[in-house]
Amino acid sequence: MSEAGAKGYRCGFVALLGLPNVGKSTLLNRLIGGKAAIVTPKPQTTRHRILGIRTEADRQFVFVDTPGVHEPKTRMGELMVRAAWAAAAEADVVVVMQDVLRPITQALERLITGLRARVPDEPRLHLLNKIDKVKKAELLPRIARTRELDPDARAYIPISALTGEGVEAFLEEAGKLLPEHPPLYPEDWWTDQHEEQLVAEYVREKLFMVLRDEVPFQTAVDVARIVEEEDGALAIDATIWVHKASQKPIVIGKGGQRLKEVGMRARKELEWLFGRHVRLHLWVKVAPDWFDRIGKLRELGLDRV
Repeated sequence: MSEAGAKGYRCGFVALLGLPNVGKSTLLNRLIGGKAAIVTPKPQTTRHRILGIRTEADRQFVFVDTPGVHEPKTRMGELMVRAAWAAAAEADVVVVMQDVLRPITQALERLITGLRARVPDEPRLHLLNKIDKVKKAELLPRIARTRELDPDARAYIPISALTGEGVEAFLEEAGKLLPEHPPLYPEDWWTDQHEEQLVAEYVREKLFMVLRDEVPFQTAVDVARIVEEEDGALAIDATIWVHKASQKPIVIGKGGQRLKEVGMRARKELEWLFGRHVRLHLWVKVAPDWFDRIGKLRELGLDRV
């Protein structure tokens, strides 16, 4: 890597914005070669800003994965949308990502024109995701409409976050827009999240995957402790919060089987993350309407904007 502060080195923040579930977290993980953001087929999985760091010889990208922009119905939803707009305002480069399998809706149009109004002077890029699932000819009118909505954007790039197609072209365009600045993070960092945050997110991802109804949207995970035991294993205690007593047996499952499934899946990934054996202990507790209580949101670290 170039010497920190060397002339010509570029480093900056690149905010990834979009409607819920358009593939931002999948793209972030591909860009950094790790798993900073959890990925599920369900919308509104990402709840706060997540940093992913990619360091190259002459540049460092600090990607900011943001919650999907939506019409909020809870206090948590309001904070999620506020976090997305704040990330755009603070970024050096703003990226708007859309899913080409969905039509250009009024919500997407409002997001694109809203960003033009909020950050008129920041360079903007548009990513058209999931091109591996459509014919290239179908992209032309999509690109044309996006250009109409934001004619001052620097580029409109078709990509597939899943396969990697177009990602190098995106990096090339974004890299040109980074300011000249020494690296902000050590070259071996791929996220700034601390261990408790990563553990909570990995467990929450498994809740989304195991539970097939609306319950995952009303759960949160709080990590009480991570302790290295005498044999070198990590003992992790975490609480899964639900907002109604009736949801507790749903999460636990008959004979505790559903909770065991969540724990088993999470433990496998945590052992990959930490490179050692993990003993994960999960409890389920009730906190009525936790997603509308600012005190609880603050306790869970979900009040960050």
